[in-house]
Amino acid sequence: MATAPAPQRNFFAQKAHRFLAALVFRDFRFLAVASLSSGSGAWALIVARGAWVYSIPELHGTWGLWVGLITFAAMSPRFFATPFIGYLADRMTRKILLQWVYALQLIQATIMAILVMVGVDNPWYVLMLAVVNGTLRATQQTAAQSLTPNLVPRERLPNAVALNEAMQQGSRAVGPAILLAVSASVGSSALFGATGTSFSLQNLVLTIGTSAIVFWACAAFYLVALASALSIRTVSSGVIDRNRSFWANTAAGFAYSYSTPLVFGIILMALAHCVLVMSFESMLPPLALEKLSPDGITFNENDVYALMSALGIGALFSSIFVGGIVSHMTRGRVFLLLGFTSSLTPIGLGLSAQTGISMIAAILMGLGTSGFMTITHTIIQSVVPDEIRGRVSAVYSMHVGGSMAFANLLYGRLADFWSAGNVMAIAGAAFTIVVVGTIIGSGFWRGIYFRGEARPVAAAASPAGGDN
Repeated sequence: MATAPAPQRNFFAQKAHRFLAALVFRDFRFLAVASLSSGSGAWALIVARGAWVYSIPELHGTWGLWVGLITFAAMSPRFFATPFIGYLADRMTRKILLQWVYALQLIQATIMAILVMVGVDNPWYVLMLAVVNGTLRATQQTAAQSLTPNLVPRERLPNAVALNEAMQQGSRAVGPAILLAVSASVGSSALFGATGTSFSLQNLVLTIGTSAIVFWACAAFYLVALASALSIRTVSSGVIDRNRSFWANTAAGFAYSYSTPLVFGIILMALAHCVLVMSFESMLPPLALEKLSPDGITFNENDVYALMSALGIGALFSSIFVGGIVSHMTRGRVFLLLGFTSSLTPIGLGLSAQTGISMIAAILMGLGTSGFMTITHTIIQSVVPDEIRGRVSAVYSMHVGGSMAFANLLYGRLADFWSAGNVMAIAGAAFTIVVVGTIIGSGFWRGIYFRGEARPVAAAASPAGGDN
């Protein structure tokens, strides 16, 4: 008896099946929603805290320094706390770890909103909360990266890793865009109320405060993330040798990362990329002032939200596109193309003199930088065995997050004395030299770019481990 032919998909269904394939798995859908929501909250907090600093006249002259310090505080836990986080991600049940993290994130975001609502303008309180936020975010990212391969079959893993990264990177658009909408809405309601008409939204604005409403919106993102994480059913953990000490188990992650050439090479490239073209968060307020303010003097927090949203739009599309790449050869060539995109677009944004060009450059910069980082994540997660994935993910996060923390601190301070656009352009030029150097001087990187040699052979030879 003849077998019935498979139903033909239309064009859009074919593309959805290719680029969104991992979303057919229930638990991965909930993880994706949680990642998108928590990422939106994190990016929203980053831009909201920066805009809040620039709204305090007493800090004038040190605005860039304080934004750099607060951004450093939010990112530095990825360097200092990572060894403990990786150990937890392999020892604990990963979904339980995620649930606790989201609950604590909700609490810290609520505290931040309350402080702003009651009029506290001491940046030291914000800095301390940023440390808490950064520690929890580092834990969430490591746990989510470690859990992802347990939620989909191996053949869907590259797509799942890319989609999870798309949620993280695309949340740059979602979080700040919603803040922009909230800020614009409450601002217009206050103006409307000033004409003598009173209604509930205006009363809410007057009671809570415009800035506080923005931070309450950040807290709402974590509430959605917590609800999604509570719906995940898959139980998984890593494999910890209980006969060895904490330090010995942690050292295993570093030993694997540094002794596996592919993993070590990707970590070094990601580190250079993050230092030179991704550590722009502390420069967003002065950059928005330079590029989007009509007079270059009047600061508007909505310009910061708009600039971050533009970066996020490009990030979302490139991460999803990368998730649909199935050929190692194609992935390598796209990796190189995105490397050049990452390096050249900051030069364009930094030197642009028109608002429209600045926004287009920001979209393309988000496309290049996020797509590039998505491929590094995909390679790492595809290669590393499950039993040690949490610790290796933590090592990766330590290098990436630590480098971004220190770079943001430096760039934020430089922005107090020099044009943020010039700083960004010089950093972009430096990464262009790095990319060209890998092509000319490294057979290892030419193999990845042109022959697709970043293949997950190590993982295929390792036991799955860790699933219960």
